[in-house]
Order: sequence, then C-alpha cells, then structure tokens
Amino acid sequence: MVAYDPDQGANGTFLLSLNGTDAEAFNVSPERAAVSVSVQVVVKNSEMVDYEKKTEMQVQVVATDSVSGNYSVATVTIHLRNINDHRPVFSKSLYELTVPENSPTGFLVTDSIEATDLDGDEWGPITYSLLPGAGEDLFEVEPKSGNVTVKNGTLLDREKQAMYYLTMQATDGGNQSTTTMLQITLLDVNDNPPVVRGSYNIFVPEEDGDVSVTIQAYDDDQPGTNNSRLLFSLLPGSYSQNFSIDPDTGLLRNLEPLDREAIDPALEGRIVLTVHVADCGEPSLSTDVNVTITVEDINDNLPIFNQSSYEFFVMERVPGALVGTVKAWDADQTAANNRISFSLSGTGANNFILQSIVLALGWAEGHLWLLPDVSLDYETQKLFNLTVSAENPGPQGLESTANITVVVVDVNDEPPTLDAVSLQSISVAENGSEHGQVAQVIAQDVDTNALLRIELVDVLCTKAGVDVGSVCHGWFSVDTNGSVYINQSEAIDYEVCHLVTLVVRAQDLATDLGFDAYSSNGSLLINIKDKNDNTPYFLPNNQTFVIIPELVLPNQQVASVQARDEDSEDNGIIKFSILKADFVPKDGATNPVQVFRISQSVEAGLYTGSIELVTNLDSTLQGTYQVTVQAQDQPAMDPALETQTTLNLFTVDQSYRVRLQFSTSREDVGANMEEIKAALIQATRTSVYVVTIQNIDSMARARVNSYMDAYFVFSNGSALTLTELNVMIRKDQDALRQLLQLGLVVVSSQETQEFNQTQLLTNVIIGLVVSLVLVLVIMITALVCFRKSYHRKLRAMKAGKEARKTPIETMTPAAAIPGTNVYNTDRANPMLDLPTKDLGLECHSSSDLDYHSLNSLDENSVDLDTDSKEFKRKDLPHNPPESDSEPLTAALSGRSAGTSGQQQRELSFTNPGLDTTDL
Repeated sequence: MVAYDPDQGANGTFLLSLNGTDAEAFNVSPERAAVSVSVQVVVKNSEMVDYEKKTEMQVQVVATDSVSGNYSVATVTIHLRNINDHRPVFSKSLYELTVPENSPTGFLVTDSIEATDLDGDEWGPITYSLLPGAGEDLFEVEPKSGNVTVKNGTLLDREKQAMYYLTMQATDGGNQSTTTMLQITLLDVNDNPPVVRGSYNIFVPEEDGDVSVTIQAYDDDQPGTNNSRLLFSLLPGSYSQNFSIDPDTGLLRNLEPLDREAIDPALEGRIVLTVHVADCGEPSLSTDVNVTITVEDINDNLPIFNQSSYEFFVMERVPGALVGTVKAWDADQTAANNRISFSLSGTGANNFILQSIVLALGWAEGHLWLLPDVSLDYETQKLFNLTVSAENPGPQGLESTANITVVVVDVNDEPPTLDAVSLQSISVAENGSEHGQVAQVIAQDVDTNALLRIELVDVLCTKAGVDVGSVCHGWFSVDTNGSVYINQSEAIDYEVCHLVTLVVRAQDLATDLGFDAYSSNGSLLINIKDKNDNTPYFLPNNQTFVIIPELVLPNQQVASVQARDEDSEDNGIIKFSILKADFVPKDGATNPVQVFRISQSVEAGLYTGSIELVTNLDSTLQGTYQVTVQAQDQPAMDPALETQTTLNLFTVDQSYRVRLQFSTSREDVGANMEEIKAALIQATRTSVYVVTIQNIDSMARARVNSYMDAYFVFSNGSALTLTELNVMIRKDQDALRQLLQLGLVVVSSQETQEFNQTQLLTNVIIGLVVSLVLVLVIMITALVCFRKSYHRKLRAMKAGKEARKTPIETMTPAAAIPGTNVYNTDRANPMLDLPTKDLGLECHSSSDLDYHSLNSLDENSVDLDTDSKEFKRKDLPHNPPESDSEPLTAALSGRSAGTSGQQQRELSFTNPGLDTTDL
C-alpha cells in the first residue's frame, strides 16, 4: 500500500497510524513520511492473531497531514491462515465405562468419547487408537468414530478380572496427538450356578431322633449381589412335607418325630430329599443335591389282626376239616421286630389246632384245623367262641387278640347259584341265519345232594333301550338242563327288536324243607345281529329345483336329496352318487352333461346329498336338467343294496331377466331390498332372484338413478316375462303403491335399457358433429369479414396518397371519408382535411373493388383498433424508403382533437413495410 501527499516541503509531510478494533495487534511502518511512501502493516501482538478466534481482521490506516491536520483513511482486511498449532483434546482425562461380562464380540461399549481439535478439519480428521497394554486383546476402538467395542467376547470373565485400564490416543492430520484413560468395569452376569460342598447321608433313630444339618453351598458370581445370593428350598417328594429348610442358611430339620413304619418298606427306611439351591440372578441358576436320611427301626408296634373278629363255617361230620385262617401284621420293618406267633384259648379250644406260618413284610397266618380224629355234630353244638392271640417276641412281650366264631353247617341247606360265565351275553343273527342251540345256562349248589333244574322266568324285548312288548317271546326257548334254543329263526328281526333278555333261575329239587330251593334270577342277554336286508329309500321331496345360470357359481348347491336305511352300523351307511345327468331342451332332445357332483352329510341317521355345480352353465339355454341320483348302502359282508331317484332342475335363461329402474340411488335400493322383494313377491307370487343393483348415469336419465336386474320364478320352474310382470304389478294396487314409494320408476328388459343407452350415445355423437360444423361456418364467416375490412383499409391508403397530390386551394369543407364512395360535388377524389371523429369504415358498404387483391400487402397485418385482436406482422425483406414517407401515414398523423373536445383513440400507425407509392 502506498501513501502520497502532492504538497512540497513541510506541507508534504504526514503521519501514519492505525485505528479499529484489531489495531492493537498490529503496527504501521513507517509512522512518519513525506510526499510518497510504501506503507506496511506488521504484527505487533502475535497472541491476538489467532485463527481459532478470528479468521479475518480489519485495521484502518490513517494518514494525517502534519501541517494542516487533514487526513485520509484506508481500510485493510487481513485474512489469517490456519496452522496446526493445537493438539486434539478429550473432554475427560478418565472415562469410566461398563460392559456386561457376557457381551458378544462387536458389542458397543461406548460411542460418546470424542476428541476435538481447535484447528478444525483443515488438518485432517482425528484418528483414534488404543495404546498397547492390558486389555488390548479384549477391546478395540474404531479409528474414525472413536467407538469402543468388544474385540473378543469369549475372553470377558468378571470372575477372572473385573476391571481393565486402557489408554486411548487421538491423532490429528498433522500428527499432533493426545491420550485419555479408559476405565472399563465388567458388570457381573449370572453365569455361575451355585456349588454344593460335600455329600449328605444321615442316620437317625425313629421317634426320638431329630435331623439338623446345614447344606454348604457358594456362588462364584460377584459377592453382595443377587447373582451370588443363594436361596434353599426342598423339591416336592414323597416325604418332603415332613421336613423344612431355612431358605437363607440352608439348615434342614424335621417337622415332627420320624416313624420308620410310615416309610414305604421297599425303601428300607431311607428318605431321599432333594434340596434345590438357586441364586437370585436373572435368569436364576440352580443346583440340586440329594440328602439321604436313614430312619433306624425300633420295636414299637403291636401285632394287628386284619379283622377284629372271625366267623368260620364247618360242615358237620367232617373230621380234621380246615375251619379258617386268621391273619396278623406287625408294622415294624425288620425281621427281629416283626416276627409273630399265634395261640388259641376258649371253650372247646381243645378240639382245634392253630398252625402259624410267617409271611413276608411282617405278615403271619394262623390256620385253624379240627383235630384229625375230631368231627363236629350240628345237633350237639352249633358254634364255638374262641380267642386267638398274636404275640411279638421280645423284652416288651407285646400281644393282641381277636375273637373267632366257628359255625357248624348242616347238610343241604344252601340254595343253588347260576354260573355268571354261562350268563355272558351272546349274539344271534336275524332272518333265519342261525338254528339250534345257542347257549347253555349252568347252575351250581354247594349241597352235595342237590338236584338242579333251570326254568325260564320272563322274556324282555327292547329296541334301542325301549321296551317293545312281547314281539320276541316265541323266538327262543330254555330247556330244564339249561340249553337255550332258537324257536322261530325266520321271525327274528333286528328292525323289530335289538335285544332279547331271558330271565332264568335254578331250583334244587332236593333242598330240605324250610330252605330256599331257588337261586336268584339271572339274565342272559341275546343281542340280535343286523343283516343287510333293508334297501335304502329316498324321503319324499315336493320341492321344485330351479337353476338361474347367471346366478349360480361353481361349488354352489342347486338341489338336494335325503335318504334313510333301516339297517344299523355299516349296513345302514348310505353313499350317494350321480348315475347320469342329461339336459333336455324345449325341443325334446336329450344331451348328456357332466356339470354336477354330489357331496353328502349325515345327522341322526338321516343322510343328505347336496348336488353342486362343477362349472358355469350357459345362461342362454332353455330346458331342464335331469339328474339321476343313486343311494347305496355299504355293508361289510352282505351284498350292497341301492335305489335311484331322478330330479328335474328347471333352468331360467336370460330372456326372463327383467330390469326395474328406481329414482333412488343404488345404496338406497340395497337398503330397502327386503321391502322391495316383499312387495314384488306379494304382487307376483314368485321367488325373486336379484342379479345386480347398479347406478345409472344422471346424464342419461333425468328421473332414473339406479336399476335392479332380477328374475321372477314360479315354484314349477317357469318365470315371468316383462309383460306378465307389468300386468301383475298393476293388478296389485297395494304392492304397486309400496313400490312407487320405494322409488320404482320403470320396469323394462335389459335389452331395452341397452338399446336406450346406444341411442343416447348416437344422439350425442350427432350433436358433436353439428356443433363442429357450426364452428367451421362461424370461422369462415369471420375470415371473409376480416378480408373485406382489410381491402377497405387498403383503399383508404390509396386515397390518402392521391390526396397529397391535390392542391390545398381546391379542397372544400364538405365532408368526405377517405377510401369510400363519398365524394365532393366536383366528383373529385376524397379529401383528408375532414374532422376525424371516426373513420367508420366498417359501417359503409363495399364495392366490387373490395375483392381486388394487392400482392404487395398480403404479408402484412394492420391494426386500426386497439380494442380488436392484435395481429403479428412478418417483416418484408426490403428496407423502408427514407426519402419519401408513406402518404397515408403522413396524412393521418397529427389528427387528434374532435369537436367534442375529448381525446379520440389513436387510429394512425406507422408501418414502414407498407410503401404504397408504387400503387
């Protein structure tokens, strides 16, 4: 920068100084100069020149005249250049981080560590790294982002090392670096189950012995946390309810005295408890340990008889007979403590002998016999009352007693009995399938001289658990020896009776007087087996099936049949099939078709066959489908029986489709559908099948907004035509009034509606054509008028050119209009010195000259009215004449004020391309 003062001598001396907010950071050199000098701004205070504080500084260099004091100021803008004079800086010197010990490889420890560099990005991005040290094989840092992640998750184990210290370094692009310390603490995860020390086998005597043992366990997870806190519990078991364990200390105790006899003998006094040791971590880990407690047996139980008293019967006159057996049990579980011996006492005990037999598990039996040379006499003594004792050897000398009553039995005083095996139920087939003997009833009597016979008491006939009277009474007979025979094989009928019950009893003809000679009644059940002897039959069906092909879809049911079979089980199962299906048109020809299938269902023995459509039907066909359905039973053994029926399915073709037009919308018609159908059914006595409901374009019909297509079908398969429908609706005034209220406007066929729509479309097209012709006529007329106006303007230009050649003194004040057939009295050419209220060219009729064409003006457009449409002009290739201006332009220019004093519209123009001098 140069400072200059043009004065000479002392007047050319001036002083230089600095001003401004940044003036303290710089000096100006030199501070005094004369005439002209090169001025330098140098750094005075380098600490104030800092790029990180300001990237640009401004000072004002002031040159002051030393004599006059005049001064001049120059503003200097100083742009600072950045240098790498700062290291990256971490926000903390120590980052305390945590990570779960089970973290997988790649787990993000932290993403919040970031170093900043005051030098900005000019010296490159900051790169992060971990300096070598303990833990560098476990963790790593992402160089660009500084995110710390787990390098090898398998090595993380808090139980081995709980804390790591890492040094993290941040380096900028100028190789300036700084470090910070990372303190990473591994958070404990419940990954160690509890460990139980030792094994537990305890011996304790029953009754007085107590259990008191502490389960020793520990957990390697972090002390003082839920992961290492242990809880003890007993798992449910056969005897766990008799013990308790402290959940915190693990102290195991018995709740009540232990009893060896309460333990299953097979366990030999051993109780195995399972102690569950679990920590409180998430998820909880546990260990189970078995504690075996052996309860030692003592002789603390009396022998017990299985009965408090015994009653035995013995036949008279039978020496050495076995009278009966007594039985006792000692609950002690060792052989030394549960051994039992028997003894007998009482009046007449010398007639008997009691033999002891030791059994297993503390049981013993005593067999009571008559002495070999002793027999009892019923007439002498009827019974004996004895006492039996069971003793338990040992110092305690414990024993228990029971009473024995021996009853002497007289001969032939017992009634006979029927053998239950011989009364097991049997099965007999119906309809003469079996003959002869079918069962043998056996009777028994304990008396040795019994004379038995079997007799029939009653016959019960039931069907499905209901008594059907005496229909089966003659079917079977019972002989006195118990033989059961078929009497009427051909009469046996399953459909009449399912079960025959023969009530029989046995009689002992040799029974002594005073005793019952008859056994209790026994029942021999004879099940009648069903034979496939009934043909399936179809249930009457008066329903008429009608198919409207347009409405029926594949897989839809079009007809149904029902059938039964009086046989049972497999014999009564019915299977439907379609033997054939024919279409019979109105001309009588028969054509086989394969458009139906049948599916079946059963409920309470009634089989229903649903005839379904396989494919779409031709809606134009008129006639009847004849479908022959077969019902066949499915016996397992006998030949199958079947029956057939033929269904007539009447079709209604599209010619019967009727269209009803409504003044309401499709939504309103749909909402009122039930009322509309009810009114139509009332009027026509037919079934109404609705095909579709659609809206009609409002442009097509003024009063009609929607229509509904439907069929009206009688129960015999015939349908209403359009004419018949109209007649029937008009006959029922109530239904007609209701339909009109619901919006009915027109009843027509679908073809009529389609014809009206076609006619409407034709009329629209004809209207568009007529409109196009009118537009063309108007455009041609406008073009002709424009051409006439164009020629009138051309003649006005010619008249103006002639007027310039006319002497001024020959002009008259009479009115004349240039370019028209209005002339002065001398029949001269028109004059141009007239008042210019309005040329009014368009109001004068044109002569034949309007049709002359001037080729020199064909390429130009002239606008004499600013309110009319603006025409664009094509520039002519020749230049406009300079020496002689266009006559009409010169004549018309300058006309302004009229007689009214109002400013008239500008009617003149300048068009250098219209040079009419050649005309």
